[in-house]
Amino acid sequence: MDKGKSLILSLVLLASGFLIAYSYQQTKSRPEMVQLNDSQWEKRYFYKKQLIEVEERNKNLREELSKKRAKVQQIEDNLAKSEQVVADFVQRKKKLQLLAGELPVEGKGVKVVLSDADYVPERDNVNNYIVHEGHIHKVINELLTAGAKAIAINGQRVFADSYIACTGPVITLDGVQHPAPFVITAIGDQEVLASSLELKQGIIDQLEKENIQISLSIEETITMRARLSAEG
Repeated sequence: MDKGKSLILSLVLLASGFLIAYSYQQTKSRPEMVQLNDSQWEKRYFYKKQLIEVEERNKNLREELSKKRAKVQQIEDNLAKSEQVVADFVQRKKKLQLLAGELPVEGKGVKVVLSDADYVPERDNVNNYIVHEGHIHKVINELLTAGAKAIAINGQRVFADSYIACTGPVITLDGVQHPAPFVITAIGDQEVLASSLELKQGIIDQLEKENIQISLSIEETITMRARLSAEG
């Protein structure tokens, strides 16, 4: 082997040695991989399994909580509806009791007073100058037509089944006698009730032509007792 080939071989060997040494040094400087034994793998698997189970249990609890909240909301809605239904029934019952006269009633309205004539000519029939049941019926019918919610005569309630009769100088309402003057009170829209009675050629004009004294007033508070039988 001549000197040229020996030189080339030496350079190749030198370079190879340098590369081997450099690779070894780089390998030592890299992080070492963690090697786990069987016991460590079992612990990691156990903890991971527990974590999965806890997450699954939390998910189930959240779903159960959501369902219970929805159920509670439904119960609350049903209770609210039930309470409203009960309230509506109570209100309806109260209205029916008021209409039936089982409860006292109070409100704004009008008062009409019918009185016998102060002066009766000597030759005229006295019956032509006193209040009869027909006069009272006219006033009551006009008030009902105008929307009166409740009517009373001398404080006694008048109902759909009430009967009014004239017995001499007194009026009998459902068996109870009332002397003149007859105070008819009505609860309702004050302006409508008054206007209805004051119409030209209306009830007031008619009664005055029949020698009946009549007065009309607006009342801010009218109180009517319950039906006599209901009061005991």
